[in-house]
Amino acid sequence: MRRIALRFIVCLAICLGITVFPAQNAEASVPAVAASVGKALLKYFGKQGGEEATEYLSRKGGKELMERVVTTATRQGGDEAVDQVAKLTGKYGPDALAALDNAPSLMPLIRTLDELPPAQVKMALTRLAAGKSGRELAEAVAVHGGAALRMELQHPGVGLFFVRGFGDEGVELASKMTTDQAIVVARHADAIGKLPAAQKAGLVGMLKGNTEQMVGFVGRFVEANPGKTLFTVAATTVILAEPDRILGGDEIVFDAEGNPVLISKSGFADRAMEAGGKVASHVSTNYLRPVYLTVMAFLGVFVVIWGSLKYWAFRKMKALAKIAK
Repeated sequence: MRRIALRFIVCLAICLGITVFPAQNAEASVPAVAASVGKALLKYFGKQGGEEATEYLSRKGGKELMERVVTTATRQGGDEAVDQVAKLTGKYGPDALAALDNAPSLMPLIRTLDELPPAQVKMALTRLAAGKSGRELAEAVAVHGGAALRMELQHPGVGLFFVRGFGDEGVELASKMTTDQAIVVARHADAIGKLPAAQKAGLVGMLKGNTEQMVGFVGRFVEANPGKTLFTVAATTVILAEPDRILGGDEIVFDAEGNPVLISKSGFADRAMEAGGKVASHVSTNYLRPVYLTVMAFLGVFVVIWGSLKYWAFRKMKALAKIAK
């Protein structure tokens, strides 16, 4: 174990460029400070993990990553920030470094992570470390605070859509939804985000105040109109003009020119009856009518044969009667 640890520390010193000469400036002192984070990394990999830690630093870009994080931590928060980086690295390993590297500002993110329940920190770091989406999430935390991270943890893979589409209001909106509801709305978040401010605010108000009814309305539209966009300026104008009807179950359809039209439930019933009538007509013409004609032809032949037999029997009996006389 001592040999592995020694190899790791020597590799760390070489990678970080530690020298015996005094540091001339703040940047030169970074390698010495980074040693504490390197030791934390060794602690994470465990008793048998010295070689893994060495490989991470020397071959997987770990050296550069650790230097960036430690330099940023030193600049933004001094020794306290570096200690927090070392603490997270010792407990969660490379994911912690990658997550912190994605953050435009370390201290707000570190405070947010510190406020999370311990069971959620690892999941949070994993999502924050995930490349482009991790950077977007870290930027959302910097702008919108810890609520943005908690929202993403509550609705994994969906929370960022709310931040992009609704901003600060998206954090509050998503917190009131189930994950299934959030998924339905998230599919339209970008379209809603592009609407004029007044229309966007009106829709957000309807979603906040009547979440279940609005999610149901959106779901029915998508099912009935695959591939069509619901929240255009024209359709949103119709929705905001008749909120009670929308919340009451009425639906948006498109006329022959592609314009959105609001129709009532009775309109749907009428269409269903009309469709049912067409189906009945089709079945009658193509299936029942041929069967009916076949049956009638059979009955006609049967009546003719039966009548002929009855007539023949009658004539025969009459002839026998004459002979008997």
